[in-house]
This record gives sequence, structure tokens and C-alpha cells, in this order.
Amino acid sequence: MKDTAAFAETVHAAQNPVIVTKNGKETLVSMSPEVYESLRLEAARAQLRGIADKGISDIESRRIRDAKTPTAKLRKQYDL
Repeated sequence: MKDTAAFAETVHAAQNPVIVTKNGKETLVSMSPEVYESLRLEAARAQLRGIADKGISDIESRRIRDAKTPTAKLRKQYDL
């Protein structure tokens, strides 16, 4: 890569990560900070959706309990 300024311009103009190949094989992926942040937020949202889906599934399957009972047991056990 000889013209880094042109490459940086290409990366910043791209809406997706830019993949650089060498001899037909992917060797580098580059992206603008905006694309990186977008992908990071997308991954975080997917993780939160997974957590929420599991919680909903637990509620629907009645795999839940109230917080009062274990809290009362801990208070009694540790004389709080």
C-alpha cells in the first residue's frame, strides 16, 4: 500500500468495513470509527436482546421467584 491518504479516504467513505487482500486472501479489515461504533452498538443490542429473551422465557416457564423470600432468609441467617 503506497497511498495511505487515498486508502484512508476510501475507508472513511465506505459504509461497511473495507477488506484488503494479498494474493487473493483477506489480510486486513479496516473501517471508519463511525462504522466500528455502529457494529459495536449492533453487537451490544443483540446481546441485550438475548438476555431479555432469556428472561421472558424464564418468566413464561415459571423459572422465577420473588426476591423477598431469599432476602428474608439471608437476613435471618446473618442476623441483619
